[in-house]
Formats: sequence, C-alpha cells, structure tokens
Amino acid sequence: MFDVSGRAGPFENLRLWWKKEASRPTGGSAAARVAQIHRRRDVLRMLVTRDLKRKYANSYLGYAWTLLEPAMLIGIYWLVWGQVARLDIHNYVLFIATAMMPWMWFRSAVSGSTSSIYGSSRLVTSISLPREIYPVGLVLTKMVEFFITLPLVWLLAIVYRTPPTRWLFAVPLAILLELMLVTGIALALSALSTLFRDIERILHSVLRVLFYLTPVIYPSGRLHGSIHALFVLNPLVGIFDMHRAVFFPNTVVTPQMLTISVVGSVVSFVVGWTLFIKLERPMLKEL
Repeated sequence: MFDVSGRAGPFENLRLWWKKEASRPTGGSAAARVAQIHRRRDVLRMLVTRDLKRKYANSYLGYAWTLLEPAMLIGIYWLVWGQVARLDIHNYVLFIATAMMPWMWFRSAVSGSTSSIYGSSRLVTSISLPREIYPVGLVLTKMVEFFITLPLVWLLAIVYRTPPTRWLFAVPLAILLELMLVTGIALALSALSTLFRDIERILHSVLRVLFYLTPVIYPSGRLHGSIHALFVLNPLVGIFDMHRAVFFPNTVVTPQMLTISVVGSVVSFVVGWTLFIKLERPMLKEL
C-alpha cells in the first residue's frame, strides 16, 4: 500500500522490514529471528519429521507407542488413585486423560529441550540457521505427538458416553497458550543447560514436583486456602482445566486462572526468547 505522495505506508514498511530481516542469515531482534525461522520453515519441518522418524525407527510398534505410553500411565494412576486411594471422581479414566495428554507434551518438551542445542552441536556451529530453530523444532515435535494422542481422549469420551461442552471451542486457545509457555521455557533451558549441565539433572526432580502441583490426577477445586492461592499461580492450571472442561462441565475456569495462564504464557515466551538471545554468544563458545 502506497499513499498519494508515493511514500510507503505502514503495512508496506512492515512487509519490507519482514522481508529484509528474513533474508539475514542469523541474529537481530527476537521479531527478526521469528521472520528468519518463518523463512526456513521447510528446515523446521524437516527437523520435526527427522525427530519423529528417529524416535520410532527401530520400534516394532512405531507410532503406536505415542498412544500406548499415555494409556499405560492413565491405567497406573487409575489403579493407584481411583481404586486404592478411592478418589470419588466420576469417569476417572477420562478425567485423567484430559490433562495427561497436555502434561506429557509439556514434560517431554521441557525435559528434551535441555539437550536440544548441545545435542545438535555440529549442526549449530556449522550451518547458518537461527539457533532457536532446534528447541522450537523439539517443541513442535512433541506437539505433533500430543495431537496423535487426542483420539484416545475422544475414544474414552465415547466409551463413557460423555458429549463435549461449549469449552471445546476454547481448546485452540489452550493449545496456543501451552505452545507459547513451553517454547519460552525450552528456549531458556536449551541455552542455560549448554552452559550449566547440572540443570538437566535438577530438572527431573522439578518436573516430578510440578506434576503434583498441577491438576492432572485431581481436580483443581479440591485445594483451598493458602495452598490454593499458591497453586493457581501455576499457568498450567488454567490451561489444563480448559482441556478438562470440554468433558467435565463442573470444572470451573475462573477469570483469574485464565488471566494467569495468558500472562504466564506470554511472559514465558518473551523472557525465554530474550534470555536465549543474550546467552547465544557464550553458548556458542561453550560448544
């Protein structure tokens, strides 16, 4: 768009800037790096495909493991908490499944991000690509696996004769928020763990604790008082409850929880990417 004076309008200026930044090999601001990754989206697609093929290449069951692993975990938690601990929750298997799938995306992407840079050190140091493409590619790989597991949730919903509620339309928002949250954490951890390898070991314990601070095997409404006030500061709570509300209308997603999820996801994305940029030079020296 140009005005009558022949000068470029704001949209044309934005398009020219995007084209210029996308053509740069690497570097620049966070927005410029997004443009560079968009330009190399074919490489990003190739990394995702490579990781999926490599994970299941020597497996007899192949992609079926993506469904079998969460199915076995759901069965174990149903046995321990539903039968032994006797949690009185209607359709408990479906209840666990609605939050287990997004949790496995979060856990696998965050834990795998610690080695996404130094595990690809040859590619990082020898090929001119935005270095963010490696942790981002990992997050997208785990997101694809998350989508593969969703039919299991719908199968359980059919078995339990549970129709979806209007919260079905909020699922894309929940996925977008988790994508931003996980991407920010993955970018930060991929850079930090390259400089401090102990982070990878510490993270396993942190994820175990976080699992029990997130409403996967129990409803968020069970906690009260000061514990609940601390609990809702976890941005995963609102995200998981949006998934759960699709089949459990008694799940209450409060404006406070939703706000914390949105703010937490955006802050994670911005801070994680900014930290990655600041640590890129010392990270490359370490490699």
